[in-house]
Amino acid sequence: MYVEVSIPIALFKTFTYLVPSKLRSQIFLGQSVLIPFNNKKIDGFITEINKTKKYSGKVLKIININKNCFLISNELWKTVNWVAKYYISPLNIVLNHTIQYQHKKKYIVPQIKHITITSIGIKIRDSIRYPSQKKILDYLYKYKDKKIDIRDLKNISSSYRNICKTLELNHFVDILLSNNIKGIMGDSNFDFKKNKNLLILSKSQKNVYSSLIKHFEINKDRPAFLGGPPGSGKTTLYTKIVENFLNKSKQIIILVPEISLIPQIYDKLNNMHPNQVGVWNSKMLQSEKSYVLSNIKNNQFKIIVGTRSSLYLPFNNLGIIIVDEEQEAAYKQDQSAPYYNARDVAIMRSQFSKSCILLVSSIPSIETYYQISRKKYVSFSLLKKYKENSNLDIKLVDMSNEKGFLSQILINEIKKRINRNEQIVILQNKRGSNSSGIQKVQSVLNKIFPELKILRYDKDTISSSNSYFDLINKFNNQEANILLGTQMIAKGIQFNNVSLVSIINADIGLYLPDFRSGERIFQLIYQFIGRAKHHSSLAIIQSFNTEEKYIKDACKQKVEENFKYILKERKEL
Repeated sequence: MYVEVSIPIALFKTFTYLVPSKLRSQIFLGQSVLIPFNNKKIDGFITEINKTKKYSGKVLKIININKNCFLISNELWKTVNWVAKYYISPLNIVLNHTIQYQHKKKYIVPQIKHITITSIGIKIRDSIRYPSQKKILDYLYKYKDKKIDIRDLKNISSSYRNICKTLELNHFVDILLSNNIKGIMGDSNFDFKKNKNLLILSKSQKNVYSSLIKHFEINKDRPAFLGGPPGSGKTTLYTKIVENFLNKSKQIIILVPEISLIPQIYDKLNNMHPNQVGVWNSKMLQSEKSYVLSNIKNNQFKIIVGTRSSLYLPFNNLGIIIVDEEQEAAYKQDQSAPYYNARDVAIMRSQFSKSCILLVSSIPSIETYYQISRKKYVSFSLLKKYKENSNLDIKLVDMSNEKGFLSQILINEIKKRINRNEQIVILQNKRGSNSSGIQKVQSVLNKIFPELKILRYDKDTISSSNSYFDLINKFNNQEANILLGTQMIAKGIQFNNVSLVSIINADIGLYLPDFRSGERIFQLIYQFIGRAKHHSSLAIIQSFNTEEKYIKDACKQKVEENFKYILKERKEL
């Protein structure tokens, strides 16, 4: 038996190896193998299994296989190969990008010991003869309602580990070993209000939910689109859909375009389905990834919430893929090969796996809108607008007669909201400190409002995945008056006490040499306006081009009219 092996080099070729007889029954496509190559031992992927060799020269033997890797399902293997062919990228590079987890020899998850005082320990702590033991028991009694990391006791005694072993033998304390996982899958530092009650849908949500479930049962080969204005309850509805598929013992992948959107969805699902939900993104530590992979392997995690790369996780009983904010350009991998659009790959994986696909957005991409108009996709919509939800007012401000970054109306409204203990979210879609960059805007705000606490939310202020969650958590806990950010803050994050949202310069990006620039500006403004959730809210959109159609239509919420205009433009290209 011979196999073709792919290694991570940018060539459209594989290498032939002989499979030793003892390994032949364990070989499969997508498997990680250790091979000799150029006088080195390297990891590669099996891409073909043949009875005869393709290479006429001397063929070397596989050294070993990785017994820890996943059995790759046929549908996932087809998906990965489709990416390579459709996007004209070497399979070697695609495999290394998509299923690199196959090379993990073992899943190393750090452990942590927690210690608690027992009822026996509480009773006898006053009669303990040994001072160090008594100090530790007194400390544990003081914090008996908390989980204490055993390492916290080192300040009490340098030999705390031996003392704790003695206390455990006498049943005075309990020592528990658990996974030491950071971020939102550990002891969540992202403190959204939890709701463990069953999901309660409104009448309109129930109607759309029933229609979607019926569609998935009889017509799942056609992609479904779930639309509706910001705040209409799309996330709540698809969370109920997740529950439906979970009850059928199916696995679910939920894609989001930005890491910052993971916590809200994870938090909601994990409260409903404890210990069944994992997350996946590029910023995660290797120990966190090992934790997720081990839980997928033992079938503990049935739901994954993540960014692009989570699409290639080794689920073998996939029920539905949900692509939230499907219109976002962040779904495109364009920084390094392989270059692909995760939304389109999700559609293909759903077809290969015969699973369902649900695209979700308050405003669809023009491609999705076009497919809906051609009856290729089926559209479902929550029609309640946020204008009916609250007293939202939208003002388009001409900046040509204003001085500086902030219009007088914006300055006045900030003062008004602060006096009412309400919060403000401001968007400036440009990083940096020069000219009109976000750091320059922050300095201007600090000068005008020196007494206010301002949080900046952009890629320069976020160093790790936890930073995303910490910053938003602080703002939701009302530890700041103003959240200033780039386009990242326009995407699906919910703010309950925000009554004023503003875009400093809506023109940024409008005149880029990209035929999608107008469409993206329209989507950005439309979505961002929906971030105001207060019962009496105001959106101030500042622009030097107030007559520009994309900006004007977004402020007037003319979605259908704008899409028709964009399609007409596209046909002229």
